[in-house]
Amino acid sequence: MTSAQIKEPPSESKAALILRFMAATGIQARINSGSFLESYALGRSPLLTAARATIGETFAALRAAYEPHRLAWQEEYESHINWEFTEAELEEIVLFLEGSTGVRFLEARWRMDAYISTNTEHLVEQIITAAAAALTT
Repeated sequence: MTSAQIKEPPSESKAALILRFMAATGIQARINSGSFLESYALGRSPLLTAARATIGETFAALRAAYEPHRLAWQEEYESHINWEFTEAELEEIVLFLEGSTGVRFLEARWRMDAYISTNTEHLVEQIITAAAAALTT
């Protein structure tokens, strides 16, 4: 299945659906908080080691540096969602996501991602170690 590839600006009603979609899926919260930058403030991040700062200090600096650019993420997401879905599709998706089954789906998906990430951490470390070894031999 391909995207709708809509190039015209969204109607007022579609723009409202886009914002509801972003709120329901958590995209808006990630844009508002800059939480997608967290990985750059964790572990052996070059930023963390170069700055010799705590994770909290590094994340605070990332958020402060991100804030002037937040609107770019907002516009990119809104534009892409407009391009990706028709208004009728968004209406159907948003009704599902905002309903009890959709809320349950989103909560279960978050838990699945969290549990699986925790349960496979050791594999990720093995993969990174193997890839690093392949690059250095």
